[in-house]
Amino acid sequence: MTSCPRAAIGGLLLTASLCMPSCASFSDPDALWPEDATGTHQFAVSSGWAFTQADVELENGTGPLANPSLSGNPNGASTTDLEPVFGLGLRYMYYLTNNWAIGGIIEHRIFDPESTRPLNADVDIDDFGTNHFVLDMRYVMDPMGKNNRWRPYFALQLGYVPGIEADGIVDYGDAFAGVGMPGVTEDISLDGDSFITAGALAGASYLLRDGLSFDLSVFFEKAITATEAPLILNPVPGVPVLGTESRYDGSLQEEGIYFTFGLSWYF
Repeated sequence: MTSCPRAAIGGLLLTASLCMPSCASFSDPDALWPEDATGTHQFAVSSGWAFTQADVELENGTGPLANPSLSGNPNGASTTDLEPVFGLGLRYMYYLTNNWAIGGIIEHRIFDPESTRPLNADVDIDDFGTNHFVLDMRYVMDPMGKNNRWRPYFALQLGYVPGIEADGIVDYGDAFAGVGMPGVTEDISLDGDSFITAGALAGASYLLRDGLSFDLSVFFEKAITATEAPLILNPVPGVPVLGTESRYDGSLQEEGIYFTFGLSWYF
């Protein structure tokens, strides 16, 4: 994670440098931020990129695959990177004063976890999506920069994720070669419960024309509670040693750095 802030900020600046010429082509050079935004409504749409990871823990294994003589360990933990696939956010804010705004964000994120090894087997989880419902409280600075077109802002966020549903495969490699079963794989499923996140954000809006801005932001988010669920290893038909369901108590706790870009409308 040490390289994530530099990567996120670098991507943020690159996006801004690429977008500003095209944004300027349809911007109004005479547009001005209102002197007092109190009572203004803001609706925004955004996307972006992320550098995230998740801590995975499995414990209290039951069934034949949790037998240490077979799996090597009935408990385990590891960390996996969550590669972003897609993200879309919708935001509504209400300006309580010219500088303070409160609102909510709905985001849908899709991740592709890298293969991880919490036990003596590789666990590969398929792409999975999560819905995030975020309460956002932000301080918006007065206009600044050339022609006073920029309004930087800072925010604290509290989020709720209803849960995670994911499928995948466990690859045991040659762990069972001694009993004549090399290259064994098995389907798994995870149905995780809800969890809470907290985040801090910094960004800025560039006024394109009256009532329309281009937005850039970077934020750090961490799950303050883990999603927990039984990890079910589905029996392999016709294989006696694997023919009984095994399961673990599993938990997943994620954190990451995100950068976003989008448009906001004010009315």
